[in-house]
Amino acid sequence: MKNVFTFQFDKDIESKFIEQELIESILTTEDVFGKPKVELNTTYLVSENKAVIDVSDEIGKHIFSVFTGRLNRKIGRDRYSFQRVPINT
Repeated sequence: MKNVFTFQFDKDIESKFIEQELIESILTTEDVFGKPKVELNTTYLVSENKAVIDVSDEIGKHIFSVFTGRLNRKIGRDRYSFQRVPINT
């Protein structure tokens, strides 16, 4: 079973900002796990004021942790919500 986190952002948070923060989180994760492993195991989607991150492995969980930390510092925890969604494969 796969697990993803879905994020919902306030309407005034631009998708460009969301994607940039996610990309920076992925780059930080590359520093820990190496670029090839991160490229092989990373799945995400950004659309309008929503984002989805696959957290089925340690890389996805690390990206999630970095991403939420960055968001908390830059926009505050009250500007977005997230929930874990299990996906049967």
